[in-house]
Amino acid sequence: MAWEYVILNRLPTAQNYHDLRRDANLTPPPMHGDIVQRALDNSFVCFLAFERNLMLDDTTPGSNQEAVGMGRLLGDGTLFLQLCDVAVHPAHQGKGIGKQIIQKLVEYTDEHAPQAYVSLVGEPMGQGLYTKYGFEDVSPSIGMFYCPRIQNDPEFRKLRESKAAQMTRK
Repeated sequence: MAWEYVILNRLPTAQNYHDLRRDANLTPPPMHGDIVQRALDNSFVCFLAFERNLMLDDTTPGSNQEAVGMGRLLGDGTLFLQLCDVAVHPAHQGKGIGKQIIQKLVEYTDEHAPQAYVSLVGEPMGQGLYTKYGFEDVSPSIGMFYCPRIQNDPEFRKLRESKAAQMTRK
């Protein structure tokens, strides 16, 4: 029996990208102007997962068919890459889509940028997944970020405080 999804090397629409991030509980990007499309156009590579039964053929999504999973690599294409935007719609989680996308991203890196240092910021529940594909903890270094749009958002602050409290209880 064929796997029920097809993974393709292509970009999502700006709206599909926004919606997948939102639905997967990742911070969605602002949807004003063409900033999302510009960001997507600057990807090193992006893989999308589509439901096979809605495809016209193995390489062509149906009309208006949206991706149900995605993952991207950003960077200079040679020495430094960042794995980001690994997101799977909740209705399709637990079916191996994230694993397949990460595998494709690692294989693509091995072929097209074998000398690259690939970094990522992973949510606690996804960290075990990344180690299966060769990613290692950067200790004693720490991950940091700067983004006033997010850092100044009261909802984001509340969410971070809640996640931090959960982590200290464990």
